[in-house]
Amino acid sequence: MDRGILRQTLIGLICSLMVIDCGFHEGWSTPTIPKFNDEDPLSATSDEVAWMVNLMYVGVAIGSLIPFVLMNSIGRKGTLLVTTIPKVASWLFIGLATSTHYIFAGRVLAGIGCGVTYAVMPMYLGEISSKRTRGPLGTLTAVLINVGILLIYTIGLWISRYTMAMIGMCAPLLFLLAFAWLPESSVFLTRKNKLIPAERILRWTLGKENVEEEFEEVKRIVAIEDKCSKTNLGEMFKHAFTKAQNRRAFRIAMIVLSGLSLTGAAPILVYQSYIFNEAGFEISTNTSIILTGIAIVVSGCICVMLVRFTGKRMLLLIAAPICVLSLATIAIFFQLQSGDHDVSRFKWVPTVFVVIYVLGFGLGLNPIPLAYIGEIFVYEAKVPAAMFSALYYALSSIAVVKFYQVSQEVYGTFVPLWTFTAITFLIWVLIYLFVPETEGKTLEQIQLQLQNKKLLSAT
Repeated sequence: MDRGILRQTLIGLICSLMVIDCGFHEGWSTPTIPKFNDEDPLSATSDEVAWMVNLMYVGVAIGSLIPFVLMNSIGRKGTLLVTTIPKVASWLFIGLATSTHYIFAGRVLAGIGCGVTYAVMPMYLGEISSKRTRGPLGTLTAVLINVGILLIYTIGLWISRYTMAMIGMCAPLLFLLAFAWLPESSVFLTRKNKLIPAERILRWTLGKENVEEEFEEVKRIVAIEDKCSKTNLGEMFKHAFTKAQNRRAFRIAMIVLSGLSLTGAAPILVYQSYIFNEAGFEISTNTSIILTGIAIVVSGCICVMLVRFTGKRMLLLIAAPICVLSLATIAIFFQLQSGDHDVSRFKWVPTVFVVIYVLGFGLGLNPIPLAYIGEIFVYEAKVPAAMFSALYYALSSIAVVKFYQVSQEVYGTFVPLWTFTAITFLIWVLIYLFVPETEGKTLEQIQLQLQNKKLLSAT
């Protein structure tokens, strides 16, 4: 195998430790929350449980803004190394917590670490990789987050909160030890006018001596970055919303991000143990949770394999109705159950259709939105777009989790599920009407598509 590909693969594997750790934090609530007031010495009210989930999203919003301050001063590598501090601290707070307030602090720190990772890791991998490995390394994040979720489901169900935290802490520590020996991005070094080290790193990562063409491309990227860095944030936001193509890009971003956050995945995955217990199916709750973890990993892998052939838009249009039908079926079950109808023969319905829902969500609504965000904005609008996307995702996820907790307690499980069914159906319609296909198109072709209203509506 080519030396460059081997080295880039090695870098990708080391970076995967931080991404898997994000999956640990994303999935932590599911096996842990049912243990409060039972196996775990800590007790927690339903409101406190909801905040344990939501405060991570608050941290993600904060963390996604930090790279804009750090990246240009200490580099991509330096920013990722610093990110291990809140990651390790979060596990210490969570594992050693003697009150819910320490867990709250740990969840915010976890979110900050994940927010920085989500923002910087794809950029770092994109800048050290060649054209041949950029695609596979780019899809690594979505798949490995799901792997982390499955691992924490599998391990966390059988061990204490303290043991889980100590195991989780190993990932950022191993990353710190290994990543310290890896090179900085050649783009950052070129921007700092360290041209000789930048060219040397290009030769090492690409595994060849003649990197003149690639180095010229790096210089062009740096020239564009320098031009944009002279524009203040206010002007960036003004530019982002005054052009029609940017407004259309933000509309697309809102639709696909709504599919990620407003369709109920976060509360369904977090509270799935309560859903399974309420249904009373014979299969154990732990087995059902592991099945959903396997489903999200499998569907994510299928998405990676299919997206080049089907396109991103088609996967969204396939995934949304799967989620609609699954949510509606589960809602019907719980509405009949709440009305004292005999549903004893159908106790399997919530388990089976939650797994089907997760398969649909993982096939399109989960992995595809971030790919769109990276493609539809011109370079000058990427900073406002990244800030908007992070804040919208965080705030909408917080609202959805809190809505589920309150409406489920007051009205019953079927009410939030019917609400998510209606929202998902609406998003399906909006995807069909307003979201174009971008797969297999250059960034210039995508921008031309966004400029031409007729061309946009034709896709």
